[in-house]
Amino acid sequence: MTMGNELDKRVRKVVIVGRDAAAWLSALAIQRSFGQAGVEVEMVELPSALRPQDVYLTLPTQQAFHKLLGLDENRLLRACSGLFSLGQRFSNWSGSGGHYLHAYDTHGVSLSNVDFFQYWSKARASGLKLPLEDFSLGATAAKQGRFVLHNDSTRVFSKASYGYNLGAIAYLRALGKVALQAGLRHTVGELASVQREGQRILSLTLRQGATIEGDLFIDASGPEACLMRQLEDTDNFQSWRHWLPCDRVMAASAPVLEPIPSFSQVSAFREGWLAIIPLVDRTALVAAYSARHADDKEMLQKLSVLSGLRLTGDAVTDVFKAGGRKRHWIGNCVAMGDTAVNLDPLDAAQLHLLHTGLSWLVSLFPVDREAFPEAAVYNAKMASHAAGVRDFQACHFKLNRRFGEPLWDAVREQDAPATLAHKIRLFEARGVVALQEDETFLEENWTSIFVGHHLFAKTWDPQVDRIPDHEQIANFQRMLKFIAGEVAAMPSLQAHIELNAPQTQSDYIFG
Repeated sequence: MTMGNELDKRVRKVVIVGRDAAAWLSALAIQRSFGQAGVEVEMVELPSALRPQDVYLTLPTQQAFHKLLGLDENRLLRACSGLFSLGQRFSNWSGSGGHYLHAYDTHGVSLSNVDFFQYWSKARASGLKLPLEDFSLGATAAKQGRFVLHNDSTRVFSKASYGYNLGAIAYLRALGKVALQAGLRHTVGELASVQREGQRILSLTLRQGATIEGDLFIDASGPEACLMRQLEDTDNFQSWRHWLPCDRVMAASAPVLEPIPSFSQVSAFREGWLAIIPLVDRTALVAAYSARHADDKEMLQKLSVLSGLRLTGDAVTDVFKAGGRKRHWIGNCVAMGDTAVNLDPLDAAQLHLLHTGLSWLVSLFPVDREAFPEAAVYNAKMASHAAGVRDFQACHFKLNRRFGEPLWDAVREQDAPATLAHKIRLFEARGVVALQEDETFLEENWTSIFVGHHLFAKTWDPQVDRIPDHEQIANFQRMLKFIAGEVAAMPSLQAHIELNAPQTQSDYIFG
């Protein structure tokens, strides 16, 4: 076969059908990656599902994704009234009054090539009362309302990083401006029909009458899955309801918090959990709860009481079903975002699997529009990534200590996924995390939530006993002194925002 024939089989046009961040981020990523390589990218924008109350929370990985897309961080935050977030503080998951901070950071430093947590475990068994998070630069900075600015010393000691809190509609508008400036072809419409041949989509017809053909289609329509449902010949959706029991999400707004916190607060209550998410221009409230245990009217009455904040404007409610597709790529169609995986809106992982899916699609972009051998690899990778995030979220529910409450008792008694159960057993035995190949959350993240939920190691690495207790105590004291000195020199989050991302109008957010 000649080279000319091979080139004739290349994907020439990608069509993205969907709404909101999933559609715009997919379109921008494909346009940036392949637009200059001769691939035409067209987005069919379906009616938005966003409301003014909605918010996006991201993990630190979104920093790299934004850079890849050519977005300037400070300009983007200005456009979205956004904030940096050093982590999330969880309250009342282990009974009333208990709380811990899951910061995007490590704890301490290794000693003699043995992880710091092993030393802390021994010290705790010997009577140490200091929580693990006190040995985290990021957690200490977050609790004091600071923003971590690294120097040569802190880079050796800590991996402290940050995610973003972003006003959803403003983020959407910012992405749209950049995507259109990058040359994206954009059509607003509603889908009337899908023309296909077997498990291959040939074209789409819009209600407005236009027909759009393509070689590769991306379904970013959300749970509606308007393209993927046309290609699924078996039950391709797997429910995670038994591990993630919330099926309703209520969003509202409250006045700005002063001073602005460096973290979000996630508090458990009898029927679910409530997140208090700081933004520059308001405070977003997101409650996830079970309709079996509370109706929307009851939840609305509780929202202000649970948050301790006055609501500004109406609250909005969505039906939610945690789960994921077994195959994300079928034929010439790829499911993206919550079309592929619908996560509990917990742990700031909202956009992470979208980012992961796009990264894998770019690296496995098909070279033959008539055959898609890349799909098998993509599906295996995305299933593994999705299971890892599912397990991390399910861990919060499995390890809860809210005894005597029907929702929490039922989910605690439910058998955990096998991969999560193995992690819990190994960690409880010796304080080690069994990481899988495609993990979103790393050992420090798992350690933080295990300890936060009162899962402690029964013993520690025997090598810890080689170092005398007085030497270990001195090492701990040096770490605490170092953290205290570095955090004291850091700016407050509010000061950092006012200096680097003041709320002024900006018409562009290119880097």
